[in-house]
Parts: sequence; structure tokens; C-alpha cells
Amino acid sequence: MTAKTLPNGSTSGSAFATFDRGFSKIEDFLNGISALAIFFVMLLGVTQVLSRKLLNIPIPGYIDFIEQSMVIFAFFGIAYCQRLGGHVRMDLFMAKFSARPLYFFEAIATLVGLFAITVLIETSWLHFLRAYQLGDSTIDIGIPIWPAKLVVPLAFSILWIRFALQLIGFTRLFVNPNAEIIAVPVIEDVTALARHEIEDALGEEAAKQAKFDETYRKTGKK
Repeated sequence: MTAKTLPNGSTSGSAFATFDRGFSKIEDFLNGISALAIFFVMLLGVTQVLSRKLLNIPIPGYIDFIEQSMVIFAFFGIAYCQRLGGHVRMDLFMAKFSARPLYFFEAIATLVGLFAITVLIETSWLHFLRAYQLGDSTIDIGIPIWPAKLVVPLAFSILWIRFALQLIGFTRLFVNPNAEIIAVPVIEDVTALARHEIEDALGEEAAKQAKFDETYRKTGKK
């Protein structure tokens, strides 16, 4: 079992669904920046190896650049991953519930995450302020550290909003289990997950035509 968000949140015209779709674009944009940062690290690493090996000229501040870029691709995609239900989670317990009990426990778990992120935003912001006030910099070429430390509370703030949206989404589903699913991940079985992965890799048509061994399902029903 795993969790995955419904595509584009929802087609609903409600204000909540509209906000969720708009906010998802911000998450997609930040995740794109994270992907570009990974690509930059890859290019920089290849350049470093070739320049050192062939020309004996290493890139000045190579480690400093890597350290700064790691913050971007480690945190800018965190809200995007939460939206898709991609973070590590234990569904063995949650998958046994449905309707109101499921949404109740999901809302409680989301509330705990919201509280934890609130604490992390405050502490990471204090770390940023300290680095900014002290003029902290990297050891090699002296790159200011505060921009990288500012990324952390900003990324956590985006994640905080995502948690808040999911808390609202689970709460409205707890009140009305038949309401349209908006802004929350849904638990999928193995077959649905496999179809999504096939669709991402080979396209929608290939996912529709895929056939799976149903033996495990038949065994479970006996």
C-alpha cells in the first residue's frame, strides 16, 4: 500500500479546490528548481573530475558549491513530495480503516506533522538569523551561508501550507466521507500503484493495457 494524490487535486470549482490547484503549481515550480539543482551538481561533478584529471585544475570552491546546492534539492521538493504522499509512511495500520475512521487518523497524523513543522520553521529561522548577523561563510572561498539557511524555513513554510490544506481536506472528509477528495493523498493497492508507475514510464495507453497476476488477491479471499 502506498499513498498518491489524485491528478491535479480536483476538477471541482470550489474555492478550496481552486486554491489547492494554484498552490500545487508553486510546489511544482519549486520541485523543478530542485531538479535543476541536481542537474547542476551532476554537471559540476563531471567538470570537476575532468578538469582535475586532464588539466590538473580543480574548480575553486567545489565543495562549497555542492554544500549550498544540496540544501536546494533536499528541501525545495519536500512539499511536492508530501502532496503526492511520497514520504515514508506506514500504511499497514491505516489501510485497515476506511471512511470516517481513516480520515480521523489521517487528520490526527497531519496535525502532528503540522505542529512539528511549526517548531522546525521557528528553529531554522533562528539559525538563518544567526548566520546572517554573524556573516557566516564557507571555509574554502567564503560563500555566505545565510542564503542556503534561508531556504530551509522558506521550504518548511510551503510544507506547512500543504499540511494545513491536507488537514482541512481530511477534516471535511471526516465530516462528510462522500465528499469529493481534494488536497489529500489516497491509499492505493499494489495494482493501482503499478499502473501509475507504468503510466509515468510508458504512457497512459500502456498502463491501461497492463495485466497483472491476480493470484495474491484470490489467495487473500479464501
